[in-house]
Amino acid sequence: MRKIKGFHLVLRPHEVRRRAKKAALDLDAAGLPEPVLLKTLDRLAKALTPGVLFDTFGHPDADQPLLSPMPGLAYSLILASIGPGFEPIREKEAGLPAALWPVLEETALDECVRFASGLLEDEAAKDNCELSPISPVVGADALAAALRKLDGAKLGVALAEGRLTPAASLAVSLSWLAKSKAKGRR
Repeated sequence: MRKIKGFHLVLRPHEVRRRAKKAALDLDAAGLPEPVLLKTLDRLAKALTPGVLFDTFGHPDADQPLLSPMPGLAYSLILASIGPGFEPIREKEAGLPAALWPVLEETALDECVRFASGLLEDEAAKDNCELSPISPVVGADALAAALRKLDGAKLGVALAEGRLTPAASLAVSLSWLAKSKAKGRR
Protein backbone atom coordinates (compact mmCIF):
# COMPACT_ATOMS: atom_id res chain seq x y z
CA MET A 1 0.00 0.00 0.00
CA ARG A 2 1.23 3.47 -0.80
CA LYS A 3 0.33 6.63 1.06
CA ILE A 4 1.01 10.09 -0.31
CA LYS A 5 -0.08 13.04 1.77
CA GLY A 6 0.34 16.78 1.40
CA PHE A 7 1.10 16.81 -2.33
CA HIS A 8 0.54 19.97 -4.35
CA LEU A 9 -3.13 20.05 -5.34
CA VAL A 10 -3.77 21.89 -8.59
CA LEU A 11 -7.29 23.27 -8.87
CA ARG A 12 -7.62 24.28 -12.49
CA PRO A 13 -9.91 27.30 -13.01
CA HIS A 14 -11.19 26.14 -16.41
CA GLU A 15 -12.24 22.81 -14.84
CA VAL A 16 -14.05 24.60 -12.00
CA ARG A 17 -15.77 26.87 -14.54
CA ARG A 18 -16.82 23.87 -16.66
CA ARG A 19 -18.29 22.04 -13.67
CA ALA A 20 -19.97 25.20 -12.36
CA LYS A 21 -21.59 25.76 -15.75
CA LYS A 22 -22.79 22.14 -15.72
CA ALA A 23 -24.32 22.83 -12.27
CA ALA A 24 -26.09 25.92 -13.70
CA LEU A 25 -23.91 28.31 -11.70
CA ASP A 26 -22.75 31.52 -13.39
CA LEU A 27 -19.45 32.38 -11.70
CA ASP A 28 -19.17 35.83 -13.28
CA ALA A 29 -22.65 36.78 -12.03
CA ALA A 30 -21.70 35.39 -8.59
CA GLY A 31 -18.81 37.86 -8.40
CA LEU A 32 -16.07 35.40 -9.40
CA PRO A 33 -14.44 36.65 -12.59
CA GLU A 34 -11.21 34.91 -13.62
CA PRO A 35 -8.74 36.86 -11.36
CA VAL A 36 -10.94 36.46 -8.26
CA LEU A 37 -11.51 32.77 -9.00
CA LEU A 38 -7.74 32.20 -9.35
CA LYS A 39 -7.07 33.78 -5.95
CA THR A 40 -9.91 31.82 -4.34
CA LEU A 41 -8.67 28.52 -5.76
CA ASP A 42 -5.12 29.32 -4.62
CA ARG A 43 -6.32 30.01 -1.05
CA LEU A 44 -8.37 26.81 -1.07
CA ALA A 45 -5.48 24.67 -2.36
CA LYS A 46 -3.19 26.01 0.39
CA ALA A 47 -5.75 25.29 3.12
CA LEU A 48 -6.30 21.67 2.11
CA THR A 49 -4.12 18.71 3.01
CA PRO A 50 -4.81 16.23 0.22
CA GLY A 51 -3.89 12.61 0.68
CA VAL A 52 -4.29 9.32 -1.13
CA LEU A 53 -3.91 5.68 -0.19
CA PHE A 54 -3.78 3.14 -2.97
CA ASP A 55 -2.90 -0.48 -3.55
CA THR A 56 -3.35 -3.21 -6.14
CA PHE A 57 -4.83 -6.60 -5.37
CA GLY A 58 -4.39 -9.69 -7.54
CA HIS A 59 -6.49 -12.82 -7.85
CA PRO A 60 -7.76 -14.66 -5.89
CA ASP A 61 -9.27 -11.98 -3.68
CA ALA A 62 -12.45 -12.52 -1.66
CA ASP A 63 -13.46 -8.83 -1.92
CA GLN A 64 -12.95 -8.62 -5.69
CA PRO A 65 -16.63 -9.07 -6.67
CA LEU A 66 -17.63 -6.35 -4.19
CA LEU A 67 -14.92 -3.83 -5.11
CA SER A 68 -13.84 -4.41 -8.69
CA PRO A 69 -15.97 -2.85 -11.44
CA MET A 70 -15.12 -5.52 -14.00
CA PRO A 71 -13.17 -8.76 -14.05
CA GLY A 72 -9.54 -8.29 -14.91
CA LEU A 73 -6.06 -9.49 -14.04
CA ALA A 74 -6.12 -7.44 -10.82
CA TYR A 75 -7.77 -4.33 -9.41
CA SER A 76 -6.60 -1.21 -7.61
CA LEU A 77 -8.32 0.76 -4.88
CA ILE A 78 -7.77 4.46 -4.28
CA LEU A 79 -8.89 6.28 -1.14
CA ALA A 80 -8.66 10.06 -1.54
CA SER A 81 -9.28 12.81 0.99
CA ILE A 82 -8.75 16.55 0.95
CA GLY A 83 -8.42 16.56 4.72
CA PRO A 84 -10.35 18.16 7.53
CA GLY A 85 -9.51 21.71 6.34
CA PHE A 86 -12.35 21.88 3.83
CA GLU A 87 -15.13 22.69 6.31
CA PRO A 88 -13.23 25.48 8.15
CA ILE A 89 -12.34 27.24 4.89
CA ARG A 90 -15.94 26.86 3.76
CA GLU A 91 -17.03 28.78 6.88
CA LYS A 92 -14.23 31.33 6.47
CA GLU A 93 -15.12 32.01 2.82
CA ALA A 94 -18.82 32.54 3.55
CA GLY A 95 -19.13 35.09 0.73
CA LEU A 96 -18.89 32.42 -1.94
CA PRO A 97 -22.11 30.95 -3.37
CA ALA A 98 -23.27 27.84 -1.52
CA ALA A 99 -23.74 25.99 -4.82
CA LEU A 100 -20.01 26.41 -5.58
CA TRP A 101 -18.78 24.32 -2.62
CA PRO A 102 -19.89 20.92 -3.92
CA VAL A 103 -18.23 21.79 -7.25
CA LEU A 104 -14.97 22.71 -5.50
CA GLU A 105 -15.05 19.56 -3.34
CA GLU A 106 -15.71 17.30 -6.33
CA THR A 107 -12.97 18.99 -8.38
CA ALA A 108 -10.41 18.64 -5.57
CA LEU A 109 -11.26 14.97 -4.97
CA ASP A 110 -11.15 14.18 -8.69
CA GLU A 111 -7.74 15.84 -8.85
CA CYS A 112 -6.49 13.60 -6.01
CA VAL A 113 -7.83 10.50 -7.78
CA ARG A 114 -6.28 11.65 -11.07
CA PHE A 115 -2.91 12.00 -9.31
CA ALA A 116 -3.03 8.46 -7.86
CA SER A 117 -4.46 6.85 -11.00
CA GLY A 118 -1.64 8.38 -13.03
CA LEU A 119 0.86 6.56 -10.81
CA LEU A 120 -1.15 3.34 -11.13
CA GLU A 121 -1.28 3.74 -14.91
CA ASP A 122 2.51 3.78 -15.02
CA GLU A 123 2.63 0.56 -12.96
CA ALA A 124 0.00 -1.09 -15.17
CA ALA A 125 1.88 -0.14 -18.35
CA LYS A 126 4.99 -1.91 -17.01
CA ASP A 127 2.90 -5.10 -16.72
CA ASN A 128 1.46 -4.62 -20.23
CA CYS A 129 -1.95 -3.74 -18.80
CA GLU A 130 -4.31 -0.80 -19.00
CA LEU A 131 -6.74 0.49 -16.41
CA SER A 132 -10.50 0.40 -16.70
CA PRO A 133 -12.48 3.62 -16.25
CA ILE A 134 -12.71 4.82 -12.65
CA SER A 135 -15.63 3.36 -10.69
CA PRO A 136 -16.71 4.88 -7.37
CA VAL A 137 -16.97 2.48 -4.45
CA VAL A 138 -20.51 2.83 -3.07
CA GLY A 139 -22.49 1.07 -0.41
CA ALA A 140 -21.64 0.54 3.23
CA ASP A 141 -20.28 -2.99 2.73
CA ALA A 142 -18.02 -1.99 -0.17
CA LEU A 143 -16.77 1.13 1.65
CA ALA A 144 -16.05 -0.91 4.79
CA ALA A 145 -14.08 -3.44 2.72
CA ALA A 146 -12.12 -0.67 0.99
CA LEU A 147 -11.26 1.00 4.32
CA ARG A 148 -10.22 -2.36 5.77
CA LYS A 149 -7.96 -3.15 2.81
CA LEU A 150 -6.38 0.31 2.67
CA ASP A 151 -6.37 1.12 6.40
CA GLY A 152 -8.26 4.40 6.05
CA ALA A 153 -7.11 5.51 9.52
CA LYS A 154 -3.75 6.41 7.95
CA LEU A 155 -5.54 9.28 6.20
CA GLY A 156 -7.97 9.94 9.03
CA VAL A 157 -10.86 8.50 7.02
CA ALA A 158 -13.50 6.35 8.72
CA LEU A 159 -16.96 4.98 8.02
CA ALA A 160 -19.95 6.44 9.87
CA GLU A 161 -23.57 5.66 9.04
CA GLY A 162 -22.57 4.10 5.73
CA ARG A 163 -20.62 7.19 4.58
CA LEU A 164 -17.00 8.23 4.62
CA THR A 165 -15.91 10.83 7.16
CA PRO A 166 -14.65 13.45 6.65
CA ALA A 167 -17.25 14.03 3.99
CA ALA A 168 -14.60 15.32 1.57
CA SER A 169 -13.35 11.77 0.95
CA LEU A 170 -13.81 9.33 -1.90
CA ALA A 171 -13.04 5.67 -2.65
CA VAL A 172 -12.69 4.40 -6.21
CA SER A 173 -11.71 1.19 -7.95
CA LEU A 174 -9.97 0.43 -11.25
CA SER A 175 -9.52 -2.94 -12.93
CA TRP A 176 -6.28 -3.99 -14.61
CA LEU A 177 -7.04 -5.25 -18.10
CA ALA A 178 -4.62 -7.01 -20.44
CA LYS A 179 -3.65 -4.83 -23.41
CA SER A 180 -4.81 -6.20 -26.67
CA LYS A 181 -2.00 -6.71 -29.13
CA ALA A 182 -2.44 -4.94 -32.45
CA LYS A 183 -2.44 -7.25 -35.40
CA GLY A 184 -0.26 -5.92 -38.16
CA ARG A 185 -0.68 -6.43 -41.89
CA ARG A 186 1.31 -9.18 -43.53
